[in-house]
Amino acid sequence: MASRPSILAAIGIIAVTWSYVSVLADIATVTGWRTPFLFVVVLAGVLGVVIGTIGRTRSAFILTIGLLLIGLITYIYTLSQAQQQLLTAQRLLADTAALFTGLSILRFVRAGAWAIAVVPAPVFLSWALLSAGRYVLSATAGGVILGLVILTGDAGLLTALTGVVGFLLTVAAATLTQYDGDIDQLDAVIVLLAVIIVLSTSVSAVPGSGSSPLVPEKTPQTVDASLTTADQRIEVLGSIDLSPQVRFTVESSRPSYWRTGAYNRYTGDGWVRTGETQPYQGQLSLPPGSSQSVQQTIKTQQSISILPAAWKPITIEGSAASQATVTTQGGLIPQTSLSANTEYTVTSRLPLWTPAQLRRAGTAYPAEIDETYREVPADTSNRVTQRTNQIIANANADTPYDAAIAVERYLESNKQYSLSVSKPDGNVAESFLFEMDAGYCVYYASTMAVMLRTQGIPTRFVTGYTPGQRIDSNTHVVRGLNSHAWVEVYFPDTGWVRFDPTPAAERQSTESARLSEARQQDTAGIDLNESTPTPTPGSSAMTPENGASTDATGTTSAPTERSTTTPQGTDMNNNSAGSMAQTPGISARTGDPLGSSSPSVIDQFLPTVRIRRLLAVIAIGIIGVGAAMRQSHAIQHSRRLVMAQSQWLQSIRQHKRRFAGIRGVSEGKSKSKSKSKSKSKSESDPDSSVAYAYQRAMAVLAYTHRPRRPNETLRTYRAALSLSADREAALQQIEQAYERSKYGDGVSPPTATTAITAADFLVRTGTPVRRRIAQFREIKPPDDE
Repeated sequence: MASRPSILAAIGIIAVTWSYVSVLADIATVTGWRTPFLFVVVLAGVLGVVIGTIGRTRSAFILTIGLLLIGLITYIYTLSQAQQQLLTAQRLLADTAALFTGLSILRFVRAGAWAIAVVPAPVFLSWALLSAGRYVLSATAGGVILGLVILTGDAGLLTALTGVVGFLLTVAAATLTQYDGDIDQLDAVIVLLAVIIVLSTSVSAVPGSGSSPLVPEKTPQTVDASLTTADQRIEVLGSIDLSPQVRFTVESSRPSYWRTGAYNRYTGDGWVRTGETQPYQGQLSLPPGSSQSVQQTIKTQQSISILPAAWKPITIEGSAASQATVTTQGGLIPQTSLSANTEYTVTSRLPLWTPAQLRRAGTAYPAEIDETYREVPADTSNRVTQRTNQIIANANADTPYDAAIAVERYLESNKQYSLSVSKPDGNVAESFLFEMDAGYCVYYASTMAVMLRTQGIPTRFVTGYTPGQRIDSNTHVVRGLNSHAWVEVYFPDTGWVRFDPTPAAERQSTESARLSEARQQDTAGIDLNESTPTPTPGSSAMTPENGASTDATGTTSAPTERSTTTPQGTDMNNNSAGSMAQTPGISARTGDPLGSSSPSVIDQFLPTVRIRRLLAVIAIGIIGVGAAMRQSHAIQHSRRLVMAQSQWLQSIRQHKRRFAGIRGVSEGKSKSKSKSKSKSKSESDPDSSVAYAYQRAMAVLAYTHRPRRPNETLRTYRAALSLSADREAALQQIEQAYERSKYGDGVSPPTATTAITAADFLVRTGTPVRRRIAQFREIKPPDDE
């Protein structure tokens, strides 16, 4: 029959293993590697149990090294030839260091292959060591990989806590085995882990960490804050606010979508941009097909951490050029935020195409495109594919271009645009397609991208800004409420083409209403001198060029023709690709679709606290404090010091002993009865008073100097403390009375009074508060008996 420590250790290792395996399994699922991943985990665990059972501990370590090498080789083998050429020893070390400073594993180009390559070694080793009875080493083997996924930000709070608890259980089992039930040695471990957890969940100290602070800043969550940043990961949110603040202006002869980022990996509840950025070298690659050169000069009105530009950027000039880096998706992002009034110029090549050209494009995708932009999570249900098949069949779409048009129009006509939604659980795109009636651009774009990927069509999720408000023939004012998300589909010999499934009319209406409301409220920072509209009733603010239109607030909508050879930016359907299109914005308050109602007093002054997370961290902190106090015996010392303040507290101890004596009478040995009887004397018993005076003296001396050691005599203890003459005299009086009461015939009431007075003197001079009070009067040592 298994012993209790072994069962406890097994439970702990199960918890640790589940924690890091569940994180890596999610990564494998997102990248479509779930089945081989689970097979490898089970095989490694079974092999580990077999090796550990037959007592081959040393062999287990050797096999672990072999598994790591095999995994590394396998991972490298899955990379493309171009990626293998970039994989130098320096790059490997840099990527490894980046993992420990917040780089999500999902950003690896072959994240699923990486998870399969890494997971066998810790699973095998931890279960081999567990089977061999090496509990601490077993927990450490799993704890290393658990710590890694926590540092990368891929592990959630519950997962991390489960792993930590499992680690503690395993160490507890080892301690129980070694110390035969004494678990005092666990206190230091509990304190350390509690401190780490509390700090890591309260302060985002790790760059890129997935943890978020318990008490977030009371800054409204706006659309552009959630979408148009340089972040490598975007999470789909629920209702959020619109910001009418001006972000930047653009001088360009052609209105366009001002693109800020592209994301290729769909996680089910968000998007990740894989790969690493490279320094800008003065020239970016050209699009594969025909293109038209367009120049834009952007001037920031606020500090921003993006480099907006029309697709596809080729060169950048100005002060921002030195800060520019290039993503693997061909976009530009700055290394640091740009300050207000920063100006830079981007030259872009807008792809030229016609619907006929895209219909003839075929499906001969480059290997990198084929591998990177057709991935869907393995847990995406077949009903997404079936619904997409039905939509395409109903539209008689027999090319990728026609399929994209069919899906785009289906979402536009079958889903309502709303700024107030609740984020669904599980796969967001699947929920929006089948369960939700309304959403905003993030939901539309995510769903369209996933639907097309089920058809094998390379697609990616893109963020940026719609053209904004045109204030003259070449200048556009772009506000936070112009932030937007759309879809890009890849066509051979043309490149990436934009599609926007979000209804434009509803977006324009909502955005215009939000801007008008802000102007009525005289909100600062929402207009430049030239952007304040002065239209006459029933007229447009201005007459746009090139077929573009404007609404009552001057917001530009790009032309909508599909049939002529035009740059990308005019490839949208009748929802107007470039409409100022109110973005994904949503109100944080249901029933206020514009997000414009005044916040309550509580909303203004009390931050939103993640209750469950807060309670979990508080509980861990309490456990850690308790363990620390237990390890330092602070509880006992504090209680004794409090009880030492006055002799009258002896009555509390007397009552406790009396009740304990009553409970023990029924068990009854005569010797126990006699002791209970002797301890039930009145509070005026001189011997009891001397004993309590002695305890008071020992408590205060333990606080001011040190506790008396086991087997240390009273005289030796007194001599070792190096007390002042008056305090030593007081202690000697207590010592003499105590020895007489304990080993002699007892003490008289006067002797007990002297001992109590001496104890009072030691407490007054040894306790900080009492000592300060005593400074106002002369303190003299008690007279000898």
